[in-house]
Amino acid sequence: MRPFLVLFAILLAASCAHLPLLAPIDVNQAQTAAERCRQAFPAQPWRATHTIFAALPFGMHSQLVGVTAVGAEGLHSILLSPEGLSLFDGVQHIGTAAGLVVHRAVPPFDRPDFAASLMADVGNAFLSPAGLPMTIGTYKTGETVCRWSPPDGETTDVELGSDGPRAIRTYRSLHITREILLVGAPSGGFYPLVVLRVPGSGGYELEMRLVDHE
Repeated sequence: MRPFLVLFAILLAASCAHLPLLAPIDVNQAQTAAERCRQAFPAQPWRATHTIFAALPFGMHSQLVGVTAVGAEGLHSILLSPEGLSLFDGVQHIGTAAGLVVHRAVPPFDRPDFAASLMADVGNAFLSPAGLPMTIGTYKTGETVCRWSPPDGETTDVELGSDGPRAIRTYRSLHITREILLVGAPSGGFYPLVVLRVPGSGGYELEMRLVDHE
């Protein structure tokens, strides 16, 4: 294919990319939906322990224990081996200049991009986006969705099922970055099983099963 045809195809694909369209719904329905969407995220402060099964690229797999807490200092995440050995310990400070601080990271959890990626995964799964949804409507397949679209940030969709929230999807530059499935009946805002999928050639899947929370 000639170079200008390749460029045209790329520009055409970019121009056709867009977030899933949302059809408007009644104002009263939207208000109820917004309240239900918030149920996807536990009320702060909290602490939770999960067993984690990670399906990684190239057929690699890993089993871990994750301990996560959210409070005044921000988001604190710890990864342990099944035997209890500390593999990673980091804090994403919120509203301060401290930013992301890594207290401990052993190989391969010491990669430069690992801490930020982990905090993004945990944040997308368990932290509510700030403010109110900018749009509430339905996908063309009929599911009701609350959408947060902060300027220069990721767009977050919370999809509702008949029993409450059942999926969270995040988008950046119109492309999906994570899909999070919420499985089972929640307890205090925590679901028995949370499945997080990151698409792409380096994508991975995390199955996080709740052990306890407070």
